[in-house]
Amino acid sequence: MSISELAVISPDARLGRNVTVAPFALIEAGVTIGHDCEIGPQVVLRAGTVIGSGCVLGTGVVIGDPPMDAAFKGEASGVRIGDNNDLREYVTIHRATGRNRNTVIGKGNLIMPYTHIAHNCRIGNSVTITNACQLAGYVEIDDGAVLGGMTGIHQFVRIGAYAMAGACSYLSKDLPPFMLGAGNPFRVRGVNRVGLRRAGFTGRQIDRLREIHRLVYRSNLNLTAALARIRKRFPDSPHARQFIAFCRKSERGIQLKAETAVSSE
Repeated sequence: MSISELAVISPDARLGRNVTVAPFALIEAGVTIGHDCEIGPQVVLRAGTVIGSGCVLGTGVVIGDPPMDAAFKGEASGVRIGDNNDLREYVTIHRATGRNRNTVIGKGNLIMPYTHIAHNCRIGNSVTITNACQLAGYVEIDDGAVLGGMTGIHQFVRIGAYAMAGACSYLSKDLPPFMLGAGNPFRVRGVNRVGLRRAGFTGRQIDRLREIHRLVYRSNLNLTAALARIRKRFPDSPHARQFIAFCRKSERGIQLKAETAVSSE
């Protein structure tokens, strides 16, 4: 290990093999860091933070501070971060509200500078969050999704797998999987074709998702009727089932137009 003499590390912190810690980092008791991690200068890791292997934390990253939540009463909670995450300069991630609950970051994510991830958020795997995005409490982002720079997300909003929100967007309703949108007010504009191709989706699969987009966003059907039509038209498609399940689970509603958000119930 390469640990600077200018770093402050509690003897009760646990560091794996080949961990590098730069000057002026602060690692509190109760922190666990996996193998082959790089901890940059001025990084602060609070008690209750667990970091997997192969992670890179840039200058000024702060993980595990108390949530900015009136419901938080000082209970023990934490942050759980998986393997191979790249957290760039000044990313902040707060621990959860609720005893023994966690804010959770999956594996292989790129989280760019000045992003804030609030309490109880759940980020999947291979997610890209661009500079200065702001995620309120209890936000969920599924695998492969992309957030453009300076995007704001209201609490409890869900972003589906391989969906993309363009830069400077604001989302107050759920964005279904595979869709692409942007704006404030937010508007779904089509299928995230570039992201889907990069993720290995075939042309036929993308064409089916474009038809799903047409049924939901460009037909005169309401959401319930559109989902029924999708289920009937693509009974063997796992992506269609995933889209339907996401919409039916929505509690905040699915954003259909810039001015209208429609519940799935």
